[in-house]
Amino acid sequence: MPDPIRFKNKEEIFVEATLGRPEDKVRFNLIIDAEKRKTLNENQMREFLKEGLSKVSPKPVSSITYHQASFRYSDPDALKDFDFGNILVEAHLPYCLHLPNNYEIEVTLLNSNNEKALIIPTKIWTSKASKDEEKSDEVDFFADDRVVYFNKSVIVGPKAPIRPEEGWEQNFTGRNIEKIKEQNGVFRYSRIYIQFNLLVPIEKLNGGEETKKALEDVRERSLGIVNQLIDCYRFITKQEYIQRLGSLNINMIYFIDHQKGFYTLSSGFGIETAPINRSKKEIEEIERMLNNGEKPDLYNLLLLDAQSSFINRKFSLAVLQSFQALEIFLENFLLEILKNRGDSDQDCTAYLDNRWRTKERLKDCMKELKNTSLSQSDNAFWSKWCVMYEKTRNEIIHKGKEPTEKEVDEALNANIKVINWLKSI
Repeated sequence: MPDPIRFKNKEEIFVEATLGRPEDKVRFNLIIDAEKRKTLNENQMREFLKEGLSKVSPKPVSSITYHQASFRYSDPDALKDFDFGNILVEAHLPYCLHLPNNYEIEVTLLNSNNEKALIIPTKIWTSKASKDEEKSDEVDFFADDRVVYFNKSVIVGPKAPIRPEEGWEQNFTGRNIEKIKEQNGVFRYSRIYIQFNLLVPIEKLNGGEETKKALEDVRERSLGIVNQLIDCYRFITKQEYIQRLGSLNINMIYFIDHQKGFYTLSSGFGIETAPINRSKKEIEEIERMLNNGEKPDLYNLLLLDAQSSFINRKFSLAVLQSFQALEIFLENFLLEILKNRGDSDQDCTAYLDNRWRTKERLKDCMKELKNTSLSQSDNAFWSKWCVMYEKTRNEIIHKGKEPTEKEVDEALNANIKVINWLKSI
């Protein structure tokens, strides 16, 4: 690792260039060591900038968000032992679930007509879990009443000085080791075989959108099964760091009845060309906030949290974060109105405490303080929002009911719309 260097004498330069259509002229900025610039004449500087810009694109030049390749086993009996269902899925988790290898668990699927699935977990060591080409042990005992560990382990690292190209983490290797509260499968992770029955006609597997939809249905059901496993595992073991998954790394889907399988490359959000930097406008706004000691409003952070929870399929949490964001914004919005009309802090507190229901605040308080209300402004939307508040939100809080993906999406968009309406007044 090189010694720390700070360019005390640096300057920002810019060049205007077109990347793509001639009319799309872009101003590109570059921070350069002023001493280095002094060593370059005009032609050298032009070539330096030209070479750098040749490596820049205004948009991603490549990406993979979905891919599938079909195959079949030449031996029709290759999967004869997987006889629990007509579909076999192989998936990898970012966690290592400490369950015995090849331990079979039947799962009664939630929200189904007593349908069953079979899961078979196996713990997989990665190449990092070896020392001097000696791999970690595969012994797999488990005790009746306690967690058991490997008798011998070797921890190698971290190396000093740190080599940045090896990644952001300090680099360890060794045998029979795991990171504490491991969430990235560095040394060990779980492979899960999943079997269940799902009616998919053979004609749906001949390519195109129908095949994509069939595979998506399998992927969706597999994710639900894995999250059932994770929920029960973390509840029983109290391993709080293991979280539900928003997407599942599925390597293979095989339709046993049709003798047809698919290797899939669809995990998370895919891969694309790496960004170089955010825009100068965004960078300077970040800098301004930090220089002024500002912090984002809590409601804005909660809205981002809600979107993240939604993406990761933590549906109940997403709804609660979204409504909390609205409630915080509305509280501060009304508080500012009350203070502007001259109410004391005590009067403001009493007013809001006596009118704490969100629906009342959006309707009655807004009518009283601003001579308008959401129901008056857009009654159809108001009625729709009330249903979301009373059904989606309250059933989560009071009944522990899990909302559907559609309900969550509608609630998140509706609460953003309410906040934007308040801002427009």
